[in-house]
Amino acid sequence: MEYEDLNKQIGNKLRYIRKRRGLSLEETAARTGVSKPMLGQIERGISNPTVGTLWKIANGLHVAFSTFIESERPDVQYIDYDRLEVLQGEQGTFHVKPVIPKNTETPFEVYYIELDAQDEYFSQAHPEGVEEYLFLTEGELEVHIKGRSYVLKTGDALRFKANHDHTYRNKSNHMARCTMIIYYSSS
Repeated sequence: MEYEDLNKQIGNKLRYIRKRRGLSLEETAARTGVSKPMLGQIERGISNPTVGTLWKIANGLHVAFSTFIESERPDVQYIDYDRLEVLQGEQGTFHVKPVIPKNTETPFEVYYIELDAQDEYFSQAHPEGVEEYLFLTEGELEVHIKGRSYVLKTGDALRFKANHDHTYRNKSNHMARCTMIIYYSSS
């Protein structure tokens, strides 16, 4: 899928959700903290929204992040790593590859995450009931949650309730890579 196609898909999903809920762009902006002009550009498929912007929209509308990128679920699905789309963080140093999107059949979504050397990424709190599972596959990653730091080395894992702001920090001189599962409880 090309960036243009992904942008159009994200825009179409956003417009569908907004209209289904009877929300104006202004009301959606108030709920999400994303400006009305930016929402309009996203809906028209002319803006390439950052990971942070999509999280704000997802949280404000109380939908899974992957809602904007999900497609129909086949019985068997082969996922070619080299063909996965990359979503960038605000500074372009936090790279997200959506692997398995959440849909009506799965209460979770899976991502490959890369964080450049000597960089960090701040994530706003997710809605109540959302948990994150991190599996560090390469490098070292420090995760800050509720005033505590957890240092993960290659092979380590971390699970946490994600309804608090959290920060991922790579203090090393090498790329940090992990697999992230975001689980949405049924409550």
